Amino acid sequence: MNKQLYLFSPLSFLFFLVACGGENNDTSDQTSTTVDQTSTTVQNSGGTTKTGQKSRINNFVDWATYRGDNEGSAYSSLSQITTENVQLLEEVWTYDVRKLVGPGMESNPIIIKGVLYFADPELNLIALDAATGEELWLFEPSKHDPRGDDFPAGIQRAEVYWEDENGENARIFHLAKDVIFAVNPDDGTLIESFGKGGHIDLWENHVWPAHLVQNKLSNNSPPATYKNFLIVDSNVFENREEPPGNVRAFDTLTGEFKWRFHTIPLEGQPGYETTEWEENMNYGGANSWGGFVVDEERGWVFGATGAMTGGIHGNGGARPGKNLYSNSVIALDATTGELQWHFQTMHHDIWDYDIAPAPMLATITKEDGIEQDVVVQTGKQGKFFVFDRDTGESLFPIVEKPVPTDAVPGEVPYPTQPWPLKPDPLVRTSFYESDLTDITPESHASALEKFKKLKAGPMYTPPSIEGTIVQPGIHGGNEWGGPAFDPETNISYVNVNDFPFILTTVPMQPDQFSDMSDLQRGSTIYNAQCAACHGGERQGATGLPLDNLAFSADALKEIITKGRNAMPAFQYFEDDELDYLVVFLQSEPGDGSTADIDLSDESLTWSGGEGELAWSTSTPQYVAALDYFTDHMGYHAIKPPWGKLIAIDVAKGDILWSIPLGEYPGLVEMGIRHTGVENFGGMAVTKGGVIFIGATEDSRFRAFDKTNGELLWEFEMAAPGFSSPSTYEIDGRQYVAIVAGGGGGRYRSPVTGPLGTRLHVFALPASEVQ
Repeated sequence: MNKQLYLFSPLSFLFFLVACGGENNDTSDQTSTTVDQTSTTVQNSGGTTKTGQKSRINNFVDWATYRGDNEGSAYSSLSQITTENVQLLEEVWTYDVRKLVGPGMESNPIIIKGVLYFADPELNLIALDAATGEELWLFEPSKHDPRGDDFPAGIQRAEVYWEDENGENARIFHLAKDVIFAVNPDDGTLIESFGKGGHIDLWENHVWPAHLVQNKLSNNSPPATYKNFLIVDSNVFENREEPPGNVRAFDTLTGEFKWRFHTIPLEGQPGYETTEWEENMNYGGANSWGGFVVDEERGWVFGATGAMTGGIHGNGGARPGKNLYSNSVIALDATTGELQWHFQTMHHDIWDYDIAPAPMLATITKEDGIEQDVVVQTGKQGKFFVFDRDTGESLFPIVEKPVPTDAVPGEVPYPTQPWPLKPDPLVRTSFYESDLTDITPESHASALEKFKKLKAGPMYTPPSIEGTIVQPGIHGGNEWGGPAFDPETNISYVNVNDFPFILTTVPMQPDQFSDMSDLQRGSTIYNAQCAACHGGERQGATGLPLDNLAFSADALKEIITKGRNAMPAFQYFEDDELDYLVVFLQSEPGDGSTADIDLSDESLTWSGGEGELAWSTSTPQYVAALDYFTDHMGYHAIKPPWGKLIAIDVAKGDILWSIPLGEYPGLVEMGIRHTGVENFGGMAVTKGGVIFIGATEDSRFRAFDKTNGELLWEFEMAAPGFSSPSTYEIDGRQYVAIVAGGGGGRYRSPVTGPLGTRLHVFALPASEVQ
């Protein structure tokens, strides 16, 4: 019997990427139908076509929900701005948040009754007049923190507006880390009848005791609502010390806990048999961190999950098997949490290919004129899955493709992976010498020098001790912004990253290696918990470099325990462990090397944690050090394009067009154009024929012709718009809004843009509005 406790690795502390119920609520736990190795289906009484009118909140006109509507289509039926006049757009108002702090802003503004709501990087909820930008009120969660602590900076991708069926009891659900507040949309005051004086604490109503969950989960993406159910996701890391990312539901009026779905099945539940559990290990993760979409007719909520423990910050040797329900699309009854069907998009994740965006719901018209409701799922793998919404069956053939299995000792990669035959992959799915960058001879030479020292090959080549080029990389494919869908044309639009990472497995020191100096102990802690984000030599990777820190020991301890910018607060070190780490961080690069490990020695053991969260295993344990694979200038070491915008006919599975998305100014100055750039965020597609998208590292906000990808207009902002735009109408005038908060250290690439403070709002000149 495996332990159903999951630990939080405290030393992922400088990396901020990218759950159950109380004892008396056991009857609310999930019930499921029989699960086979790939998917489960349940028939329901709902039809296959949409009927009736959308609600005042869930429609194609008002951008009242994250990604535009409950289906996540990012589509607007507004057409005042067209391909013919979009070049006339002007900035009509802006709003600057109070502080320039990391990790930036990713908020997709929602607009309700002429009021625009969004979150700043201090996690304040701001209400503005959507036509003028006048601040109406500001809600500061730090003044209402149930634990008496200020909230550090953080990410919140959208607010959630809810009202009952009579249009009453309206509230904004505002997320701040691990607390959900119910805020009056009219004046920004707490609705004290909700939860405990206006909030619910996500430490509570979890299968773990609250003291074990504290500071170990948060929410970046908004919950979903269906009737009086608030369905909540969670953001957790994927270490050996993490809680499970179970889906939970609460009452929208009272905050009462309603149900949970175990994304890591308990013993006796369907899916449990897909993992070989170790008795003394902890298993967590598998969280639906990208949010949810809702089918109101069926009463279903759809989400997509990430990796189980050991996605990148550990290894999968202690969890052989497919590992349901990780990396899966899940369809749940929104009122009970009962599983309707699922599909696992990859088995046994050891690459951090967790599904970043929520699913998207669409209704397509087939060639015979019959409409079909479908679920579209994109993600980091760069694949485009299309499922029947009722059954979970794929519209296009999916094969189990054999993949490489040569891995480090103790790791057992799954021998096959799901591979849809249509549409074609949206990114390159292998890396060989012929793929090396050729933007300049010097770039090619520097990339080739690195390449010769690394392992490479087809997609799903396992991580290695020498380092493996992983293509697509962990920032690859379609990220959390998700796709868009035009219901009039069957066409979906997807922005993707198409470049590799280097993924290196670093052996953890076994229990038998106890005779080490303080410096070596600190190095061991760093390699086990920090190297994944900050590089094996502290040179920086997805996290900032730590090789020349100008901080005192006390200052470093304060940063570690209290957090700063993109880094959350970590308070789990024993004093001596914190001392060891600080000694190492203040040492010269290269110091503190640890002893060699013979991983074939079967007498070795690994362990960690304390008390209820202690774990131990004889399976070799690793952490994964990540880095961009770049040339000598810091640009991606694969041939361009590195970022793309793609149009896909969902009904036919055909790619209609693909264009590079963005340019790096430094390369433009060298005459190197149309490379595409790293991008994070979504888009808005309109009936007027326009795709609006920021998302790119070059800090541009662009408008494209949705029929062919032609660039029609662009605006240079002071920081990247790593967010999704909104479009809405006030008094007959169409507006487009985007938050430009940059990404700071959160999305560190060698050429990333700065942090920003501004919300930009555009419209046609008043003289053009009729």
